[in-house]
Amino acid sequence: MTKRKPIVGMSLKMYHNLLKKAADFAEIIDQLVGEEEEIEQFLFPGMGTLYPVSLKLKSSVIGFGSQNIAPAANGAYTGEFSIESLIDMSGSYVEIGHSERRSLFHETDEMIADKVQLTIESGLIPVLCIGEPKESTNFEWIKSFLENQLSMDLKKIAKEKLKTVIIAYEPVWAIGAANAASAEHVAKVHTLIRESLFNLFGTEAAEKIRIIYGGSVSKDNVSAIVSNENVDGVFVGRFGHDPKNYQAIVESVKTIKK
Repeated sequence: MTKRKPIVGMSLKMYHNLLKKAADFAEIIDQLVGEEEEIEQFLFPGMGTLYPVSLKLKSSVIGFGSQNIAPAANGAYTGEFSIESLIDMSGSYVEIGHSERRSLFHETDEMIADKVQLTIESGLIPVLCIGEPKESTNFEWIKSFLENQLSMDLKKIAKEKLKTVIIAYEPVWAIGAANAASAEHVAKVHTLIRESLFNLFGTEAAEKIRIIYGGSVSKDNVSAIVSNENVDGVFVGRFGHDPKNYQAIVESVKTIKK
């Protein structure tokens, strides 16, 4: 079995919007877990706070990135955020295809595919979010839905470049919910995603692409979630906005994935 480096990522969405607050938050988590080289970590701060956060993390093993980019590096895209700006700040990651971007801002799979392609061509790491819209135990339907997303969103990437992509499985019904999807559900779906990657892109992509789970991840449920071999880490939301909770999540993933 291919050894894959575990990941803990976190998004602040549109919280911690004040420049000092965001920078202080980044500094605190860097002090707590900024030397954990066994775990790959990244932070997606609010878009308006990217620069001060970048300064705090410039010497940290914790990477950072943007929650969105325009589908082109530059041009007449009023109000959008350019990947060129992110690169200039030494950002490494781009979150693409989150369900809120798909639903609230009507991003299509075609646009998402363009963003993934631009990110790869720019030498950065796309964190591609996929997930079924409603809770279901019909795993055949779930696999079909997610495989279609993967097929559409990764269609512009050459197979040999797919290994840098991070897939974030985020069932829409679990995002912001009181409870995460069960560990059993997560394990089953991650296995199906791995199978879909094999069907679509072959053995190398299926073995090397890392798949992380997001959706109400907390310090209480993370150990059970990452215990499956196909779950390569977690994508943390509001339960990580307390730095101590985030630290506990990182430590749990490190312990389980030794």
